[in-house]
Formats: sequence, C-alpha cells, structure tokens
Amino acid sequence: MSDAEPDVTVHGSGEPEVAVVGGIHGDEPSGVRAVERLRAAGLPLERGVKLVVANPPAVAAGERYLETDLNRSFPGDPDGGLEERLAARLRAETGGLPTLALHATHSTTEPFALAEHTRPAAYELAARLPVRRVVDPHPVADGDFRNGGPVVAVEAGCQGTDAAAAEAERQARAFLAAVDALPGDPRPDADRTRDYYVLEGAVEKPPGADYELLATNFERVDAGEPFAVAGDDPLVAPRSFYPVLMSECGYADIFGYRASRVGRSLDGALAALGVDR
Repeated sequence: MSDAEPDVTVHGSGEPEVAVVGGIHGDEPSGVRAVERLRAAGLPLERGVKLVVANPPAVAAGERYLETDLNRSFPGDPDGGLEERLAARLRAETGGLPTLALHATHSTTEPFALAEHTRPAAYELAARLPVRRVVDPHPVADGDFRNGGPVVAVEAGCQGTDAAAAEAERQARAFLAAVDALPGDPRPDADRTRDYYVLEGAVEKPPGADYELLATNFERVDAGEPFAVAGDDPLVAPRSFYPVLMSECGYADIFGYRASRVGRSLDGALAALGVDR
C-alpha cells in the first residue's frame, strides 16, 4: 500500500505552516501545473510551504480518480482503497495548515472560491483572494477535503486549458500572500463588489437525453424560466435560483447545483448567515 502517497515538497524556511494542493482530481491538470510552476519559481517565501500533488496515480492516468473520488473520501482510511489511503495521507500531510485546493471545471472560465461559513477562518480567507464570487458548499458537501485547518478551494477555470493553469498559479500566489507566506497584495481589486452564495441542492438530469444548458452560471434563473433542454423538452425552474457549477457534461447525473445569494460583502453575507464576527 506504499503507492498511496501524495507528492509533497517543502519550500521556504522553517517548519511548513501553509499548503497548496493540486491534483485532487487527476483529470484537472491546471492545479498540478500550478504546483509544478511554484516549485520551479524560487519564490521568496517567508513561511514554510508544502506544495502537494494529491493523487499522482490518477494524474498519471488522466482520470478523475481510479477507485473513488478523492474529494469525497475524507477523512480517509489508511487501510482502505487507493483514494481512501491517499485521503488519510493528504490529511496527515496538511493537518491544521491553512490550505488552498486547486480545481478546474466545465462550467465557467471565471475563477471562484469555495469555503464554508461554518469555518469562519476559511470563509474570510476566501474573501481575500482575487475572485468575484465565494460559494459555501456546506449544505450539499459530503466528504470534501478537510484537514482541521482553514481549507479554501478555487475553481480556476475551464478544465484542461492553459488559461486555467495560469489562473491556478495566480490564485496560489495570491493565497500565499494572503497568509503572509509571500510578499505582495493578495487582492489588488479589493474595492470590487463580491457576491456570496450558498449551495442549496443538486439540479438533476433526466436520464437518457441530449442536453443543452440555457442558464449561465451565477446569473439568476427566475421561477418558471427554462434553464435547460433535455432532448426536445424544456426544463423549467420550479423556483428561482442561481446556477453554480452547471454544465451539460461536468457530471453524469446532474447539471450542477442551485444556490441562493446571501450577500454582496463579507460582513453582509456573514450577517445573513447568522455568524458573529
């Protein structure tokens, strides 16, 4: 079982205090490329940083996973299947560290962050990144990457593109600046309005049809409005929602997720969610 090891390198001085992780899904090469570029960049790091490729076997195969989805395998099992063992090792390697997990998507070219408002340190850290949107996946997440520290995920753009790899590196550098590991301003556009969302549930696909998505991610779909076509049949929203991670091909059984918008500032979102700062 020694094959179940993330690829980990340590950079900077002192004990590792921060982590950047790519390759949780092996078919999302942008995060892996970003980690490799950071390793080669000779960054003037002011804290110890772990740079991690999470699932080397799946990355080598170009597959999302080989046995089970790593991002749904936490906290992991050292005696379990491949991804369960990798999850346990990844959690041990990054335990308690502020961590950025880099992903890519079929749904949008624009980067956005995901963090749980129930973990305020992660939620506030997400708000310090150069993104226009922060999404809380907590109501629908099951087994997402957690390590006892603040974990923020970023969807860096379209899966498999050079643009997503460049964006993943930009987000990683901003994250390192946000946690005082790298000099610089993590969010040069700090005055820009940001939108905060909470996922509410999945939007299922009818089986056995060709699909066309009519909705645009993060643009409101009103009740009674068609958001997709399955075969020749329009699919109509029973109530208003914001589409998140929606595409024809990103998931086998769902288009993506419906969300509500909870604020246009960090303070407003936290207040709407009942979180005292």
